[in-house]
This record gives sequence, C-alpha cells and structure tokens, in this order.
Amino acid sequence: MELNAIAFFVSKIAYHTNLTADERAALGTIAGKVKHFAARRNVVRSGDTVHSACIVAEGILARTLETSDGRRQITAVYVPGEMPDLHALLMETATSNLYAISEAKVVQIARPAVRETVRQFPILMEALWREAILDTNIAMEWMANIGQRQAKARLAHLFAEMAVRTHSVATNEFNYSFPLTQSDLGEATGLSTVHINRSLQSLRAEKVLDFCKGRVTVRDWALLVRIADFDSAYMSAQPQRLMKYPSACRSSPIMPGEVTFSESPTAEKYGSALG
Repeated sequence: MELNAIAFFVSKIAYHTNLTADERAALGTIAGKVKHFAARRNVVRSGDTVHSACIVAEGILARTLETSDGRRQITAVYVPGEMPDLHALLMETATSNLYAISEAKVVQIARPAVRETVRQFPILMEALWREAILDTNIAMEWMANIGQRQAKARLAHLFAEMAVRTHSVATNEFNYSFPLTQSDLGEATGLSTVHINRSLQSLRAEKVLDFCKGRVTVRDWALLVRIADFDSAYMSAQPQRLMKYPSACRSSPIMPGEVTFSESPTAEKYGSALG
C-alpha cells in the first residue's frame, strides 16, 4: 500500500514535470509510514507541530477551518495519490485541520527524508513547487465557485472536478465513489442542506447525475460540464523542466550559477480529461 500510494504520487508529479528515471526512482523510494484513521477523525489539528507530510493512500481527506462559534468550512478535499499537506515540508505548525471524511489510510513521509532526496535531486523541488501551484489553482477555483456560481452550478462543478481528479471520466456515463454527506457537500460549497437537497433533486430530474450513499452516478457528462461551466484546465499543466541542474548524488553544495533555465521547457501536451 505504501509503495502504491507513493508510486501514484510520483506519476502525478511526472504528469507536470519531466523527470529522469533516476529522479522518479529517488522520489518513489522515499520511506514512509502507513497510518490508519477512522472516518470522521482528525489526521492533523490546527496548531499541531508536524514533522512529516502525508500522501493519501485510501479514502477521502478534507482540509477544514472552523469559526469561533464552531461552524466548519471544508476548504479542500484530497483523493488517493495526492499530498494534502505539501506545505508541511517547510512549515512546522499546522494552520488548518486535516480531517478523514471516510475511513482513510495515509503514508506519512518525514521531512528530513524529503529534504535529503531534494538535496540530491534538485529538480524535485521544482516539481513539488509546481504541485503546490496546482493546488493553489484548485483553491482559487473553489473560491470563485462559492462566490459566483448559483447553487446547482456550484454543486455540479464540485462533482465534475472530483470526477476528473479521481480519473473516473471515460465515457459520457460513469460513476465514482465520493463518500460525503449532504452536510459535507454544504460545507464544501457554502450551501445550506436545503439548497444541497434541492440542487441534487434538480440534477437528478434533468438526468444529469444521481448521488446516493456516497456514490456519484453521472448520467450525462457533457451536460454536467455545461451546467457547471467546468473547464479542467486549472488542474493541469504541460510537462516541463524549467531549470537545468547539476548532476545528482553529489556531496558538495550547489553553487550559484550551477542552476540555469532551460530554453525549451515544454514537452508533449497531455490530453483532456476525457482522453
């Protein structure tokens, strides 16, 4: 399980950063520790001192913030193969909660192990930086979704995004696991449970999708995309390698001038979500 989760994460990184076989192997062999969490339990609490980052191996994690009167906002969700607390590699204090929506397993990777691998293979810092940027892109899209879309489109957008992130889109009809309650959906979209229920009924009546017991059954992907005003471009990037680095596995530090920008950072463009 540990190796599968890390391999999935390496594949995700390699989607946007051109890595050599040695660089992929180095990232893929970082040692981690598997931990299990029951559903509805905190993985990390805001204010905790953290010594590792984690990769989701199974289940769904959510990043949450709470107001002083106890109301909760889900600010992000993470699926297997994603690293929900990439910032923990640099920041020792958690600034939000990381919460297991469902029963979950994570691979915890100690900060020193990552730092040593990055020291030997500096391109991995570029790759992790790019991963953080893509995570920020998703966060900005969530902000726009909550602030500007009406209830049905807002909910539809969340379902469309998660279909892409779980690699579930293959045909116009498909289904995928998304074990959130209607209350969770409300916290992720800024909608009341009444609006969530009405939006789900509308999407069902229009034969767009069904949501039952934590499973999304998409009846018409093309229509869902139109209703949601969804474009997956914010979650993707052309695979590239912006900088040229000195040889890896060296004992001496990297000196100024040894890192240079590549003149041709882009490579073959990956296909769309339906590809």
